[in-house]
Amino acid sequence: MKRLVLSLLFVALCLTGVNAQKKIPHSVRTYNEVASRRTDIYIPQVNGYNVYKGDFHVHTTYSDGRVNPAGRVTEAWMDGLDIVAITDHYEGHRGVRNFFKVTAPYNEDGKPTKYLSATEAKSIKVDFNAIHREAEKQLEKSGYPMLLIKGCEMARNPKTHGHFNCLFLQDPNPLYDPDLKVAFKRVHEQGGIVIHNHPSYKRGTTDKSEWHAEVYKEGLIDGIEVANGYTYYPLMVGRCLEEKLTMFGNTDEHGLTAHKYASAGNHRTMTFVFAKELTEKAVKDALLKRRTLVYSGGNVIGEENLLIDLINASVDCRFVRENKKDETRTYTLTNLSSVTYRLRRGKTIYELEPYRTLTCSFGKDKNTKQYRAPKFTIENMYHSDYKHPAVTFEIDK
Repeated sequence: MKRLVLSLLFVALCLTGVNAQKKIPHSVRTYNEVASRRTDIYIPQVNGYNVYKGDFHVHTTYSDGRVNPAGRVTEAWMDGLDIVAITDHYEGHRGVRNFFKVTAPYNEDGKPTKYLSATEAKSIKVDFNAIHREAEKQLEKSGYPMLLIKGCEMARNPKTHGHFNCLFLQDPNPLYDPDLKVAFKRVHEQGGIVIHNHPSYKRGTTDKSEWHAEVYKEGLIDGIEVANGYTYYPLMVGRCLEEKLTMFGNTDEHGLTAHKYASAGNHRTMTFVFAKELTEKAVKDALLKRRTLVYSGGNVIGEENLLIDLINASVDCRFVRENKKDETRTYTLTNLSSVTYRLRRGKTIYELEPYRTLTCSFGKDKNTKQYRAPKFTIENMYHSDYKHPAVTFEIDK
């Protein structure tokens, strides 16, 4: 009997051990994943136009970037963009050369595969359409409601010519010509546009050289990067207004935008595009008609009237009360956008953060005896000649 009991106990212990092992899961989720953590950037309609956020200058691993085309699409979506243009360098592809070095030991002669750039041959070996197809597949797979623009960046000696982005291309591959003017004409023949990139990137390109004067006079340049990354070129605002050119703000990103912008608590540099809908036709029309503002480092840059229209659409100003004894009127200013505005009144600056409300009172003018309107200078807005616009807010709109 005693042996029977001991045997049963032994069997029970064995079974308990087996069950205990079965209860240990094969894998465990350490955290519940979420579909996405997009940073939405909201701006109300302005003059009946939607305000789309675009970056028209980024690079991938196929030139000298460190993110592949699919990654650029996902990154742009997470950063709150509606439009992104992949603009790999046309004349040089460091990433492709590095790949050839890595694969060299597997070639029969042990040497890297010969790569011919656009300057070494009349036709390039990198297929730009294939680069964009990678991005298009990611956009289709993800379902992001974004607009992807096909582009490239052409570069020559920065001291004499500079760098230029070509956008809205049908087929980038046959564009190359030793004469940039010829290449620009080919871009326009495809229905594309040309942007003068970082005009102060190297000393000399800011000035209107004889070559620059020619390409601008012939209408081969459609816009200028007023801001590139965190660098703002104030002189270019006046030039765009004078010569009727579109203002752009782009990252020119080669690394990760999170390293430069999110870690600093800023949205990435971008172009605000005022268009009726998110289609290539509508966006291109908005760009050609110069309905853009530049957003960089928390600053908004562009044509004065459009700046004023933007902040009036973004800020809801309401009359609260009148104090007849103190002869003051009180207003509330509520920011309905994702952009912080710095409002200066005299020597005082107010930070009107997104979705916050500011209360302020205004007295009477000593000369007219009329109540002063809610008027501020917007310190983080810039128009021509490096000036800030003065805005009288629309009340109870």
